[in-house]
Amino acid sequence: MTVVDDLQPKLVEAVRHHEAGEFEQARDLYVEILNVDPQHERALHLAGLLCLQCGEYEGAKGLLSAAADIDPANAAYPNHIGTADLKLGDLPTADRWFDKALELDAEYVEALFNKALTLRGMDDLPGAAACLDRAINADPMASEVLVWRGVVGREMGEGPDAASFLVRAVEVNPDNTNALYQLGESFVDLGELDQAEQCFRAAVDRAPNITAFRGKLASCLGQLGKVDEAVKEFETALSTNPDDPALLGGLAWLKAGAGELTEAREAASRSIEVDPQSIDGHFALAKIHDMTGEADLAEEARSKVRELAPDNARYLSEL
Repeated sequence: MTVVDDLQPKLVEAVRHHEAGEFEQARDLYVEILNVDPQHERALHLAGLLCLQCGEYEGAKGLLSAAADIDPANAAYPNHIGTADLKLGDLPTADRWFDKALELDAEYVEALFNKALTLRGMDDLPGAAACLDRAINADPMASEVLVWRGVVGREMGEGPDAASFLVRAVEVNPDNTNALYQLGESFVDLGELDQAEQCFRAAVDRAPNITAFRGKLASCLGQLGKVDEAVKEFETALSTNPDDPALLGGLAWLKAGAGELTEAREAASRSIEVDPQSIDGHFALAKIHDMTGEADLAEEARSKVRELAPDNARYLSEL
């Protein structure tokens, strides 16, 4: 029996622990394998992926680089090394690794996706969109790639075209809550609030504990004039996450509109206390100060909103 044959059962056991989320047991077995055979390519690769999952990015790079030295034609290795650099915030280096992976496999969807996220982080939205388009051409059923193409499209002001990518993402996977959420946001951009409500409700139905989804549903209901429903959704979300500044600010805005100024002021002030950059908190305070005749404070709050959200049509139109 060769060394490789002798280590195979241990590798199988390590993978079983790894897939079950039993990372410490998997790590111990990978170490045992590498102590016997430091050039065990599969163990190096899997141990590197485990380090990535555990946030040990420098360790991941070392293990994956060793695997790449053994098989330099494997595009997965530079892709995963690039992922580690992306997590570390070294975007230019990450971009070079993704380019290396794509030199080895030009239709490697994961590398195209990762490069797109990297370029977006470097404020190159057209480059990100081009990478995502290549990924979609390689795999038209990649739901998360379609989602991000829609997100980048929204950021580029593509309007209905951006929404079309998100519609496709939902068609591919109707349970993709991120796709539903982003499609709802896109419909808000387009002024299609009834359709936005449907998307946010679907996201909440599938993930009721994610307060961001419920908060967006509440905000949409408020814009539709369904104030009682909106307040209920905000309060439900705040029962789970009582210090969320966006939820507090949104509730404050509705309370102000209902004339409940004391509760509105408390919620808005708490929003800004938690996050001094809370757009929703300052937005609500501007309305509250207007209603109470505090003109100087209202203008101060409006100026802060303009500073924090200079391109947000919804906020600016309400000021």
